[in-house]
Amino acid sequence: MPEAAPLPQRRILGLIFLTVFMDIIGFSIIIPLFPHLLNHYITTEGAQGTLIGMLSSAAEWLGGTTTFQKTVLFGGLLSTLYSLLQFIFSPIWGSLSDRYGRRQILTITLAGNALSYIIWIFAGQFWVVVLTRLISGMMAGNIAVASAAAADVTDEKERTKGMAIVGVAIGMGFLVGPVIGGLSTVLKPIYEANPFSTPAFIAATMAGLNFILVQMYFPETLAEKNRAQHDSKRPSVFDLANVESRAVRRTSLANLIYQVAFTGMENTVVFLTFFLFAYSAHDNVYLFLFNGTCLIIAQGFARLLVKKIGQRGVVMAGMILAIIAFTLVALIPTPTSESPIASWGKPVFYVGMGILSFATGLILPSVSALVSLYSSPSDQGRNLGILRSAGSLARVIGPLSAAFLYFKTGSHQWVYFGAALLMLPALWVVRGLPDPHKVQNTNS
Repeated sequence: MPEAAPLPQRRILGLIFLTVFMDIIGFSIIIPLFPHLLNHYITTEGAQGTLIGMLSSAAEWLGGTTTFQKTVLFGGLLSTLYSLLQFIFSPIWGSLSDRYGRRQILTITLAGNALSYIIWIFAGQFWVVVLTRLISGMMAGNIAVASAAAADVTDEKERTKGMAIVGVAIGMGFLVGPVIGGLSTVLKPIYEANPFSTPAFIAATMAGLNFILVQMYFPETLAEKNRAQHDSKRPSVFDLANVESRAVRRTSLANLIYQVAFTGMENTVVFLTFFLFAYSAHDNVYLFLFNGTCLIIAQGFARLLVKKIGQRGVVMAGMILAIIAFTLVALIPTPTSESPIASWGKPVFYVGMGILSFATGLILPSVSALVSLYSSPSDQGRNLGILRSAGSLARVIGPLSAAFLYFKTGSHQWVYFGAALLMLPALWVVRGLPDPHKVQNTNS
């Protein structure tokens, strides 16, 4: 029987976009719920003998006297748990996909994610929530496998286009997912013992539909003849010292520093709005829509800016804007019972968040482009893999360090001033980068 004709590249890239987009929506639905979810479990089962009760006792021993301090710390721990498992398992799933094919591994990881969300629906106790994060983190190989599939169907000239499609899907997913999560809280829980069962059901539905999509329509992009005979070693941030290009090393280091600062903010911002403005998960919908809009505008604006000041200049501009944004948010006084939030606090907060989202829209695509320009054709895939690994490591370091700092000081000001200071060495590193076009001519 003759083999079916291969699908057009555009259709495959469209399926990759849809798969990643739906995956990120399901994952990010929980983000605006964290303060209220953790507060619920601390309040309902914070007694001795339960997992969250033991964690509460440990938090009190560390100096946490309020429920809010505990929710911030536990939120950082849950985010770090997921990111650490993702950092460990994502390269493993990527290597397995090199050996057994993209489609097969993608269906396994999507099925695992769907299982974790189904369990979350019935999470009447906190330990069940932790279990779902464990499973979800271990199954977090979808982005690595989808990126590999995009590389399979693009040549070296179009590789950046394929990676950009994955990047846009991630960005759009992080815009839509939290909005759905926030809006779903007004709906009646489908399982009474878990007030967050409705967003969990939506996440499970998204994962289930994604699994069906891959099973029915996603083609195998890695031909049998191109598969590895043994599990291949995937590029890691720990390989950075072995990269020949000094410019690639410096760019990856700057990316790591920036993402530590950014992911720390990303993890604490929903706790900050809860504390400063008494925001509900539904209220945070407007913040995520605002941030997402600024991010999309920045990505369009970046293309025009690159023509005037180049990729390196765009990254520097983004980092200067990030310093301004972090400083603006840090200047908002911490409210007390005697001194409530200042009337100018909320407008300044939104200005800071808008600038930071705009800065991120400038920095992240340009950093990837710089690494691509600094790399020879034979090293481009490995160096971009190291860059992604650096970002994954930042998601382990950033949330926990920011949460612990917030927990110990009781003030967001230390977190955001710290993030602004952290940007200074990143800016210094980028400032010392060479002209990428001169390096590109040397590599060609």
